[in-house]
Amino acid sequence: MNTLQLITALASFSAFLVYVFLMWFVLNLNQKELLNKLCALTIASFAVWSFSSTFLHSATSLHTAKLWTNVSSIGWCSFPVFAFWFYAAFSNHDKLLKSRSFIAMCLFLAAFFTYQQWKGNLIVDLVRQPYGWSNVWAISPVSIGFSMYYILFVVGCMYFALDFERKTKSAREKKQARIFYVSALASLVLGTMTDVALPMLGIGAIPPLADVFILLWAVGLVYAIKRYGFMGLTLATAAEDILSTVADSLMLVGLDSRIVLANRKVHDLLGYKGEELKGKDIVSIVSDIEITAIVESGGVYSNETTFLTKSGKQVPVLVSASVVRDREEEVAGIVLTALDISKRKQMEQELRASEEKYRTLVDHALVGIGIHQDNRIVFANQRMATMFGYTLEELIGLPIADLLHPEERSLVLARVNGTDPQPPESNTYETRLLKKDGSFFYALVSNSLITYNDRVATLFTISDITDTKARKELEEANRELEAFSYSVSHDLRAPLRSIDGFSQMLLEDYADKLDDQGRDYLKRIRAATQRMSQLINDLLTLSRISRADMHFEELNLTAMAEDIAAELKQSQPERDVEFIIEPNVKAYGDSHLLRIVLENLLRNAWKFTSKHKSAIIEFGVKEHDGKTVYFVRDNGAGFDMAYVDKLFVPFQRLHEQDEFEGTGIGLATVQRIVHRHGGTVWAEGEVEKGATFYFTLRE
Repeated sequence: MNTLQLITALASFSAFLVYVFLMWFVLNLNQKELLNKLCALTIASFAVWSFSSTFLHSATSLHTAKLWTNVSSIGWCSFPVFAFWFYAAFSNHDKLLKSRSFIAMCLFLAAFFTYQQWKGNLIVDLVRQPYGWSNVWAISPVSIGFSMYYILFVVGCMYFALDFERKTKSAREKKQARIFYVSALASLVLGTMTDVALPMLGIGAIPPLADVFILLWAVGLVYAIKRYGFMGLTLATAAEDILSTVADSLMLVGLDSRIVLANRKVHDLLGYKGEELKGKDIVSIVSDIEITAIVESGGVYSNETTFLTKSGKQVPVLVSASVVRDREEEVAGIVLTALDISKRKQMEQELRASEEKYRTLVDHALVGIGIHQDNRIVFANQRMATMFGYTLEELIGLPIADLLHPEERSLVLARVNGTDPQPPESNTYETRLLKKDGSFFYALVSNSLITYNDRVATLFTISDITDTKARKELEEANRELEAFSYSVSHDLRAPLRSIDGFSQMLLEDYADKLDDQGRDYLKRIRAATQRMSQLINDLLTLSRISRADMHFEELNLTAMAEDIAAELKQSQPERDVEFIIEPNVKAYGDSHLLRIVLENLLRNAWKFTSKHKSAIIEFGVKEHDGKTVYFVRDNGAGFDMAYVDKLFVPFQRLHEQDEFEGTGIGLATVQRIVHRHGGTVWAEGEVEKGATFYFTLRE
């Protein structure tokens, strides 16, 4: 074997090794994907061709050379078909591959021309050259037929790539298509020149190296895979390995809303098996998700919703979704995670039931129930207010000394403040209490220390024992309410503090072991447990409003409203909200309290217009029955006027918590402040047509 033969043989063998590596690389990305299989199959035909050419150029006899030429024909007769299939699948013409007759025709053509080569009807002779052997092609109908077959399928590949480049809007896909037809065209032109055109023209000085030149094509395919994430391999394959090991439910969703991949947790949650979820529209599982909106936002979507299982059952979940971008920064799909929050919802329901139980107990108790801190009433039920002849608003914030008979005031206050030199054995005692009109009644008072708003407070119950016949019954009620005070102090607060405390410990001590999503879930747990505490805290806030000192002055409500509107816009700059604020609106009152009024009303309007694309919030003033009436109007969710009386009652809400957040204290606070200013407040509204809140002030 001379030097030229050795170089030619080594070139073909080196190309063969590269082909083998490229096949391994493609299949290693994802051997289950059809496009991967077709790509590897195309490269395999190149490998057969190159492997056979190695021995062709090193053959020492004409017989051996013909044998390896025939073997190599398996590669160069079949690759046009495999390449055509690959390009059809890539360019979304894969319907052709679903036709059995088309597949059979392609395989028949490849087999037919391979057979013709083995019969000696294509390459009819081999000529010995310094570099090995040169082909002599037949000038015959069979040879012309092979040329037509070769040209037809190769042109088909070029057409698919060019057409795909023209139609796609993705810059990444355009670059992929361009690589496919440029690399293919370059390698085919060079290979056809050395292996067909030059031998037919009788030029034998250049070795036939089509098997080496076509390496350009194979490398082009693999480069597109590696550089541009071609065929979705990077996205789908990497996700498949990750999703299978994650404890939460994760899905990969395409831009067409179809599920590409789902991990085992999703299948277990929804009751699907095998590949049943693949290709399913995500909207059939979670109806309120909008893929287009998530893509356009470019951020992270998070929402509580429900999944529909295969059996039709609804499962509450916390869904998070974020876009996945390729190397060209184009959106390639969406990763969606779902956390089953059935247990959390059950816990919240139990907390709400517990809260409602205690609230009902207090509201319907036959005895007066109150809480005092710093010798002032911070909470009272309606029964207690009735006993003393006050309204609840008047009672909250009142010094307890004002409720004690003058003759017993010092003794009771000594008990309360712990300064009694002879403290009683029991926290239950009889005394005389003073009503608003100056009259008094005999009462049985029971005290118990509790934690209220994270501070020590006294829960007390009052039974009117003026009627001695009912005294024993009321004493029994007092014992029941003592148990209630213990529950408020321990059964309700303790588990909430425990949940909140352990969640905080996880965030602080295990932050490095949690990803952003894990930390977000813990924060949500803390928020849920803190909400019930917030309900209690809001009561105290409401009471503080009632007893705060007031400083009257002339105020510019327009400036206040504009300042609050600016804060709201800054908090959610992405919202489209138009504020209409009447200029130069003046009022006389306490600046701190009236700002609280405007903040509550404007924030309510901001909240209840959040589901309207174009929101309008208006603040203004008008004259009505000779009085100055201020108002805040919006075009949001509105309310049914049948329930208008509930609006200003603490903890009463006309919307579910998962619709609009809140504790139901804001409007009660507004009413209390307006009443302290000698005014009134009322509202008008209509469902989904907005609401208007009016208030007046003492002039």
